[in-house]
Amino acid sequence: MKFRTKLLILLLTTALVPLSISFISQRASMIHFGNKLANDTRSLLNDSATNLLHALIDEYSRILRRDQALALLTLQSQAQAIESKLSAIPPEHPKPIFFSDDYTSPQKQPKDLITSHKYQRRNTKTGKMEAIPVSYSEQVIYLTQGVKPEDVTIDLNRLSTLTEVYKTLHNIQPDLFLWQYTTLRSGVHSSYPGKGSYPKDYDPRKRQWYRDAVFMGKPTRHTLTDLSTGAPILTISKPIYDGDGMLAGVTALDIDYRQFFTDWNIPAEWADDAESMILIYHEDAPDPMQQLEILLSNRNQNNSSDWRKPVKHNYLDITSQELADFQQDLINGKSAVRKIRYKGHEALWAYGSRNYDEPFPLVIVPYQQIISKAARAEEYVNQQLSLGLKISAGLTIIVVIAAILLAFIRSRKVTQPIMQLSTAANQLCEGDFTTRVEIHTNDELEELGNIFNSMGVSLREREQMKHSLALAKEIQQQLLPAAAPTVPNFDLAAQNLYCDETGGDYFDFIPLKNSEPQCYGIAVGDVSGHGIGSALVMATARGALHSLVDHYESQLELLANNLNSQLCRGTVTADFMTLFYGVLNPLEMSLSWISAGHAPLFFYQANGNVKELGSSGVPLGIIEEATYDIETSIIFAPGDILLIGTDGIWETRNMDGEMFGTERVTKLLIDLAHLSAEDISRQFQKELDQFRGEHPRDDDITLMIVKAC
Repeated sequence: MKFRTKLLILLLTTALVPLSISFISQRASMIHFGNKLANDTRSLLNDSATNLLHALIDEYSRILRRDQALALLTLQSQAQAIESKLSAIPPEHPKPIFFSDDYTSPQKQPKDLITSHKYQRRNTKTGKMEAIPVSYSEQVIYLTQGVKPEDVTIDLNRLSTLTEVYKTLHNIQPDLFLWQYTTLRSGVHSSYPGKGSYPKDYDPRKRQWYRDAVFMGKPTRHTLTDLSTGAPILTISKPIYDGDGMLAGVTALDIDYRQFFTDWNIPAEWADDAESMILIYHEDAPDPMQQLEILLSNRNQNNSSDWRKPVKHNYLDITSQELADFQQDLINGKSAVRKIRYKGHEALWAYGSRNYDEPFPLVIVPYQQIISKAARAEEYVNQQLSLGLKISAGLTIIVVIAAILLAFIRSRKVTQPIMQLSTAANQLCEGDFTTRVEIHTNDELEELGNIFNSMGVSLREREQMKHSLALAKEIQQQLLPAAAPTVPNFDLAAQNLYCDETGGDYFDFIPLKNSEPQCYGIAVGDVSGHGIGSALVMATARGALHSLVDHYESQLELLANNLNSQLCRGTVTADFMTLFYGVLNPLEMSLSWISAGHAPLFFYQANGNVKELGSSGVPLGIIEEATYDIETSIIFAPGDILLIGTDGIWETRNMDGEMFGTERVTKLLIDLAHLSAEDISRQFQKELDQFRGEHPRDDDITLMIVKAC
């Protein structure tokens, strides 16, 4: 029996029948797999959303408590300062006062009037919002109808110095506070920032915030319509008293309700449909429909152009049976995430714990929005399964037919070269790169044989290159410190990551032998480019630096000049290196430093400020005649942090091509300042990886943290 006949029988008995059975069973199993995958995805998305909402609502609760405490503390400070001024002797030389009408007079208005998108009012003629000119250097005094300046001279003199009080408190959180103002019983009204155009019939003593504060005798809060913008605002007010303990008036703060939601980072895929609220639970309310008041909402539709009309109170109906568990959680002061039917659809409700009559957050996300990915995934999987099965069936038929034809036509001509290639491939896998095949079929098999014969040389070269790169990486890593030294009064950490096997970034901790007390040289450098060439320049610079530090321990200018000269003579023109080098004195807690084109440096001070320090000279290896000047020494206080990094940090890009930037570096350094140096370094790397996402690393990254203890 001929080979082609045997091959045909073999294909029919061992391929066609099993393939048919496999096709049928595969279809059934893949459909089952698709359904299970969709169900598991729904469950996973639900669990993931629940965990995320738990974390978000805890964060929102902390933010809400923070903003509320800050507002109340500011209000208390404002009230104390005003009461102090009302109890003091009026100043002999009061500061100039700007009345409301002065702000509309070009001759009398303050010189620093500016417009801002934060302060706007609706034009009664066009209906459009227009910016309000305001002054951040002056307050405004408004006298209600019937009050003359000569009748309230003492009050005006006392309030003339109130601007600095307002300004100082406003700068604590300028984005949170909209207006700060005080109304005295005498009819004198002071407001900051200064503005004009008060309505003629405006009497703040008739406003709800004034009346309730006087009646209750303690801080109160209300959702009101802003006099200027016509937008809903959150107002907190407090009565103030004179030196005799008599009621003098009320002082208050206005907060743009939208500011409460600026730090609420709802995931982008939920943002359009999610509802965020700040609620107050009135457990003793006589009407159950009014137990849960919506203080603020991200979908607040309660705008009004008439400030005279009170803001309508909105309530969340919690009388239905579906909300029984939610109401019980409110009574028990418990935070939770529950699936609740809301407006005819299922939704996940995430709410914070309630503390008596204090506000708490609520986030409502439609459940369909949460599992939408699972629905799309299920549809996509079903389509791909159907397509895959069709393709698989078609390919099976084609393969069987092709195999039969090959069995009849080219069985011998094909199998022999293949067997030869198979044997040679095994020899190649065992490391015999000299193996060759002899195929002379004048077709693709011969071409394949020729390609195979050239593979041995290429694989041998690649193997040698791979070994060389691995050895270079190991050698370069040995040039860098294995760990930061233990230095009195300081916590040090450093790390670097190369985008290739080798790179041009460099950091070092060099104990100075001749210093007393023991000082350390700290260095961070960045060679242009990356790869083998940059690694060689880095190694050259490291060796030169180590040979020079013992001769120029305290003469940093000479050290930089000599190092620059050596690199200019020892490298090509295209290779240059930025370098930061400093001498750290643990006893004096000081750092004398010099920077050759290496900037910026980020110096965090314990008071929360971050300074960016610049370079003191051009990079090394460019101009042999370049000179370098030592910068002013840094004197550390406990908690101060110096971050020295290479540009691979702030030039890290995400998938959209956006750079990480120095502003994010500054903000992240402030947020992480309470951590140890090692934790700061590790968290920086984590944040960079999250920002970069799937985008490949474009440049080497080196980061050094010097934190004073």
